[in-house]
Amino acid sequence: MNNEESIEIIENDVLAVGVSGWDGGYFMWQRGLTEETGASDGIYFEFDDQSNGGFNIVKECTITNDGMHVLLSNRSLAHLYFPKGFTRFKELKDSLLKMYQGSEHVLAFNI
Repeated sequence: MNNEESIEIIENDVLAVGVSGWDGGYFMWQRGLTEETGASDGIYFEFDDQSNGGFNIVKECTITNDGMHVLLSNRSLAHLYFPKGFTRFKELKDSLLKMYQGSEHVLAFNI
């Protein structure tokens, strides 16, 4: 993922949202849009590596002008700081609202 790529992609009935950080790290979400693609599994989230991923592990996600802060179900925190000059806040907000449709209380936007 880089700053030029789409934040939101829908492919094969799966919604994916991803953003890269200034240090090369990333946050990525996926949700199946049909039963065949795992809609009942919930939302998959990972950061920086597949070993840091799982379904329904995000309890809170706060988006600020400088980055994102995620509280995970195991009470640990994941942080991502946007690259200098990041301006795609509306696209990111709209994409995350689509991802968390019906569970918007997980998201906080302080931008």
